[in-house]
Amino acid sequence: MSDPDPAPPPRRVRRGEGEVTQWPRGLADYVPARRPDGTPDPEEDRTRNRLLLAGRLIGLLRSRGADVAPAIVTLRALEAAFRDGEREGVATRLDRLLGELDARLADGAAPPS
Repeated sequence: MSDPDPAPPPRRVRRGEGEVTQWPRGLADYVPARRPDGTPDPEEDRTRNRLLLAGRLIGLLRSRGADVAPAIVTLRALEAAFRDGEREGVATRLDRLLGELDARLADGAAPPS
C-alpha cells in the first residue's frame, strides 16, 4: 500500500515574516459605514467607545474594592457633556480620566491614600 501524498514540509519563516493573526480577516478592505451626513455610526464613535471603556474600568476597580466615587462623578459629567455636543473638551478630559484609571489598575487597584 502506498501512503497518501505526504504533507509538504513546513515553510521556514524568516524573522519579521509570517501570518498575521492578531487582526480579523478583511480588515484591509474595511469600509466604515457612515451616515450620509458624515456623522459616525455610534459603534464607530471613538469618544463614545472610550466612555464605555472608562465605565468598564471603573467597574473593574470597584470589583477590586477601590473607591471609585470621584471617577463616577467625572464619568457622568463627561457623558452629559458628550450628549450636549462638547466633543473636543470631552475627549481631552476623558484621556485624563482613562490615564488615572489605568494608573490605578497598574498599582493593583488599591484605594487612594
